[in-house]
Amino acid sequence: MSTIALITDFGTDDWFAGELKGTVLSINPQAVPVDLTHAVQRGYIREAAFILLASYRSFPENTVFLSAVDYGSTRTRVIAAKTASHIFLAPDNGLLSWVLRRENSAEVREVNIDEYLLPSGCATFPARDLLAPLAAGLSDWLDFGSCGEETGEYVALHWPEPELGKGTAEAAVIYVDRFGNAITSISPREVVFACGDKAACILEEDRRIPIGNHYSDVPIWSAVAYPGSAGLMEIGVNGGSAEELLGLDVGSSVCFTAH
Repeated sequence: MSTIALITDFGTDDWFAGELKGTVLSINPQAVPVDLTHAVQRGYIREAAFILLASYRSFPENTVFLSAVDYGSTRTRVIAAKTASHIFLAPDNGLLSWVLRRENSAEVREVNIDEYLLPSGCATFPARDLLAPLAAGLSDWLDFGSCGEETGEYVALHWPEPELGKGTAEAAVIYVDRFGNAITSISPREVVFACGDKAACILEEDRRIPIGNHYSDVPIWSAVAYPGSAGLMEIGVNGGSAEELLGLDVGSSVCFTAH
């Protein structure tokens, strides 16, 4: 049995997510579909790219990730990527680019749409009619090399690379979760490399907050920067929301400095 992790912007009010799983199981009854999320904001590729980046390493080896966000039609270019431990399928709209940035030795192929599209396929539901059959096959009997021709060309989303200096490091907020925690583009390791073991976080308008390991390192309603579960520095508020209290949003600038 192989896990197939699903990430879409379908929501759960309609039947689309359920039908996606039904199609997978009708082709490979031994597969284990897992809902990573269907709550990506409609068409918000960057959100899906980050969710995938933050979570994929928690899944067992040989998991197939089926990602369908802002997926227009059955003629949209689709790419498949294989790393040492996982397989990823998505429309070529940048959704896989942050995972591929991290997994820089991945094998990437342009999917042969005509070979894997269901004969009764609907032009407006390509996740069901192309990605689901392909994911079902790749989770069991289908060799990855048969997906299509290998390629080095695919759409890449911009990643705000941290700027590391002597005693300072600058980054940006790339995601805000439902609790209001602001996740930045810099890793704890990069902060230590630039600023040493003792550092502080400086937000816009020169607001200075401490760096800790968890929320309880600061008093209630106070802000703290800490290493987050996605492997990146986050900014949160003990008992509250950094988004609301500090006005942080995607694109906000964050600076780390040595004491």
